[in-house]
Amino acid sequence: MSQFTIEKDIIPLSTFRASYKKYITSFEEAERNSIILTQNGKAAAVLLSPKEYDKLKGKQEVMQLIANRLQEIANQDFVEDETAMWKELEK
Repeated sequence: MSQFTIEKDIIPLSTFRASYKKYITSFEEAERNSIILTQNGKAAAVLLSPKEYDKLKGKQEVMQLIANRLQEIANQDFVEDETAMWKELEK
């Protein structure tokens, strides 16, 4: 995984627009995971590689599952079948 670097990953929208094919190719070649586009010197958008997007979605799903379980515990709605709980976590 390539690390974030300001010099490489923050790009003015006008620069991206002029050379978007080059930047899209950099995702395909795994040179970068994200691009932060600026407009008038301020962050305007973030582009993610498909691989990075999939990783973030996976992490989001795990965090949501944990939040649901914590809410169930707070409501004293405990899981009776531990095996079913582990199967759900493994999905």
